[in-house]
Amino acid sequence: MSEETHDAATADVLILGASFAGIELVHQLRRSARGRGLKIVVVDRQAEHPYIPLVQERLVGRIDPGTSVLPTRRSVEKRPEARYVIGDVIGLDPDRKEVTLASGERLRGRFIVVALGSVLAPPAAIEGAERFVGYKFEGEFASAAEQLAALLGPDGETTRRVSSGDGPYREGEARGLAGERPTIVVAGGGISGVELAGDLGRLARVRPAGWRAPRVVLVHSGPRLLPHLCQRAGHKAEQHLRAQGVELRLNTRLTRLAAGTATLRPPGADATDVPCDMAFWTGGVRPAPALAGLSLPRTADGWLAVGPTLQCFATPKPTRPDIFAIGDAARVQSATGEWPTMQRAIECLWQAWLTTDNLTRLAREAPGYPHGVPPLRPHTLREDFPHGVSIGDASLVVYGRLVVDFAAVNIWFRRFLMKMYIRRYR
Repeated sequence: MSEETHDAATADVLILGASFAGIELVHQLRRSARGRGLKIVVVDRQAEHPYIPLVQERLVGRIDPGTSVLPTRRSVEKRPEARYVIGDVIGLDPDRKEVTLASGERLRGRFIVVALGSVLAPPAAIEGAERFVGYKFEGEFASAAEQLAALLGPDGETTRRVSSGDGPYREGEARGLAGERPTIVVAGGGISGVELAGDLGRLARVRPAGWRAPRVVLVHSGPRLLPHLCQRAGHKAEQHLRAQGVELRLNTRLTRLAAGTATLRPPGADATDVPCDMAFWTGGVRPAPALAGLSLPRTADGWLAVGPTLQCFATPKPTRPDIFAIGDAARVQSATGEWPTMQRAIECLWQAWLTTDNLTRLAREAPGYPHGVPPLRPHTLREDFPHGVSIGDASLVVYGRLVVDFAAVNIWFRRFLMKMYIRRYR
């Protein structure tokens, strides 16, 4: 292969983002008879991706970080027709189908699929919001794990052990160290907040050797936890968290973070300050900043607006049929309005499967579509799917109004899914 033909400008498929949706698209294209012949270029800002559904267990050393990270770049480049570029996307010209990276490099593809996801970020209205500790993505995670170990552990050796995942646990260690327990505030009572607070609360019973157990305060602006799930699930989560020592502040907003304190304001009451040595935001996601620099249709909230076929320019007569968006970054628009999204890994996988089918249909045609753009399959709206919610020592399976409290099986099953996910792409 010549240097010119290997250059990214000759790619058949240019995929922006390599987390759940992007890596599944690569996998499905390789499984497709027609997709295997396409040259693929993947762009992402990191070479590896943690398994996000269990990231809170990685953070507290409950599972080994080394076994819960997908070596994405290595997985993509195991075949010669695929290239992986590490960089930040800052621009996209839909007419030229050209992408610009922060490094100045320009990449082109016959087809472009945007899978840049979302970011877990607090609203700017919270004073001192920059003090929240990010933990979901690989660069953030390493820093968060070090900060947590430094806060709870007695020395730098503990920090090193926990960050590498080899710190031994001691059952029932409750003596702590001298002084008051550090306080960790978790803001947000959805699934992410409940799971993180649960694993932090579990440290009162099981934790790495030498660690202190923190005081854990979960702040949620609504009247109950897990507001997007059934009422019984929220009540069960509340019971399990309280049983593990987590302090719940419901109907309360976190309005300010300062050195050593968090300001909380219940409705109709005066604000109060509580101790805060470390704070995590789990109260919702926002569009990835890179989306604002792309010349693609967006919703009023800044997400990428796509049609039911997941194409970005969803006009009755397609003018730019070769640009798609999938995963957390996309919001499907139709004649009935915007579709709901679960923002879950399984939905990313479904969208990647559909995009593989549609993209390979288009790839059968000559560029420019002299005989017209062929019809494509629409996405199927699935409004719900079973949820697993781990809460420290407890774990729920929730589907509609059905709530099964079966920790031993569900905790094992969620880790089994993680192993199968990583094995799938390796």
